[in-house]
Amino acid sequence: MRSYEQAAPLLDAFVLEGGTALDVAAAYGDGTCESVVGRWLRERGPGDSVVLVGKGAHPPRCSPEHVARDVSASLDRLGVDCIDLYLLHRDDEQVPAGEWVDALEAEARTGRIHAYGASNWMTSRVREADACAMATGAQGFVALSNHFSLARMTSPLYPGCVGVDEADLEWLVERRLALLPWSSQARGFFSDVRPELLDPKMWRCWDDEDNRERRRRAEVVAAVLGVRAINVALAFVLAQPVPTFPLIGPQDEAQLAIALDALDVRLDQGLLRWLVAGGPLPASLDPVARDTVMG
Repeated sequence: MRSYEQAAPLLDAFVLEGGTALDVAAAYGDGTCESVVGRWLRERGPGDSVVLVGKGAHPPRCSPEHVARDVSASLDRLGVDCIDLYLLHRDDEQVPAGEWVDALEAEARTGRIHAYGASNWMTSRVREADACAMATGAQGFVALSNHFSLARMTSPLYPGCVGVDEADLEWLVERRLALLPWSSQARGFFSDVRPELLDPKMWRCWDDEDNRERRRRAEVVAAVLGVRAINVALAFVLAQPVPTFPLIGPQDEAQLAIALDALDVRLDQGLLRWLVAGGPLPASLDPVARDTVMG
């Protein structure tokens, strides 16, 4: 986690550009992220206009018994009375889903968190949690934060990481559950940085033939639209039929500006399908531009 002196200008720029939500977690820098954001909120933040998305119960503290203590520690580091959205950072499938719901609901009823959900949970487990919440009158999960990007995660980035597939997306639409996809830009897979300069541990999670073809197609669309491939990749995430709030991790203001360019990219259904599956070029690509790009 960067120092306060490094992070504060980036947070200032994010808010100045209209950013309203920050993803913080006890596991990020072993609490350093929360401490930095907490200081920024006190010294120069925009007050209550920032939505805080917290996470807890990360291994080795992945149990319902740790939820209350993790919430307390996060509130102290952030210097706030309530976390707007609190997510379980991992799942322990040996623990009944209802016990997780009970622990989170207890925090919501005390007012220390406003709403809750999960990160890196299988949708089958979310269904179990839904059933328990309905049976007890709990508010239940309002969001899921799993990996999702134009590039499929071919192997877990870290132990316990879970992605969203097409069937999961269909269920999320039916359930009307918000998706907060982490690594929504596939950790630089679509960037202009040469692969050998990226972290090999992260690169291996996305580097396969199918994803390389997806990147090539993103580059084609980017060339036609006059943007970057990474803008197309993030626009793909934003264009999904489920309420989607991608998590991004810019390292500086230049990277933030590049990420925000994706907000101006519009992809129709034909382009969305083509980016994933390939095939004939979509009609929405200008014929002259297509001929130029494809050579």
